[in-house]
Amino acid sequence: MRPMGLGTVAGTGLPSCTVVIPTRGRPAMLADCLESIARSDYPLDLLEVVVVDDGVAGDPRPAAAVRAVGNRLDVSLRETNGRGPAAARNLGASEARGSMLLFTDDDCRVDPEWVRSLSLSIRNAPTTGAGGRVVNRFGDNRWSTASQRVIDMVYAYYNADPAQATFLASNNLAVHADAFRELGGFDERFRWAEDRDFCRRWLAAGCELIYVPTAIVEHAHRLTGQGFVRQQFAYGRGAFRFHRAAAWDGDSQAGRARGFYAEVPRLARRLVQQEGAGGKRFARVALEIGGWQLANAAGFVWEAIRAQRAAGPSRSNRA
Repeated sequence: MRPMGLGTVAGTGLPSCTVVIPTRGRPAMLADCLESIARSDYPLDLLEVVVVDDGVAGDPRPAAAVRAVGNRLDVSLRETNGRGPAAARNLGASEARGSMLLFTDDDCRVDPEWVRSLSLSIRNAPTTGAGGRVVNRFGDNRWSTASQRVIDMVYAYYNADPAQATFLASNNLAVHADAFRELGGFDERFRWAEDRDFCRRWLAAGCELIYVPTAIVEHAHRLTGQGFVRQQFAYGRGAFRFHRAAAWDGDSQAGRARGFYAEVPRLARRLVQQEGAGGKRFARVALEIGGWQLANAAGFVWEAIRAQRAAGPSRSNRA
């Protein structure tokens, strides 16, 4: 068995890396993701993949997709039985032998240079995390495009200075394994927004984040209008939990959030201009952005009501 977890491997200048992929009920997507990693421009003897199946009874299982690349990749399969993506990522990280952890999702395709770009950007900075650019693979899908536009606006605001990034999505993220474990990994109470919470705690611990746009991941997830609304509603639920956890830590994020939403019209106009679209396109984008904000706000309020009811008269529980 090849040595892993040895930091920068002597004679190569390259760190040993573990890619962690949570998955649930999407074996075909996972197969494409694993194929893209197998095509990485990175020494495969310094690379391992840990797939964590978070499925429950009745979900399609990923074993066949894992076996299909087993003769090309050092890949293993673990299970978390529906505990959520944060728990799945934490289990994968606990099993990792690489000195560097890279996270992506089963509905993503990584660029051949992805592992190299991220790992080399922070190999000499043990308390720095890095994340790359996420792009929409399905430009012909209106709602996948709308979802990507939200991410683009978030990155434009929170990572305006790439050397001082403040939010990196968990489908395109790299950190040193030791620093990740010292922080305690992802908070498993989160079903959504666990990456927002992780980045907040990472920065609060005195660590740094950088944005590396050359490290590209394609997000290959087709959405319907209904699926887009469900997605943004779930993100709103996660946003409530994020702000509540930050408040418990005395780390209010409300000011940053207000600043972002105040900038949304300007950010949206700039994106539409970059797309070369005219007034009619902007009107449609404005409607999509309105739908995003309404769904997000509804999820936030729904989760707030749910938390209030769960807390009961004392309101002392951190459910």
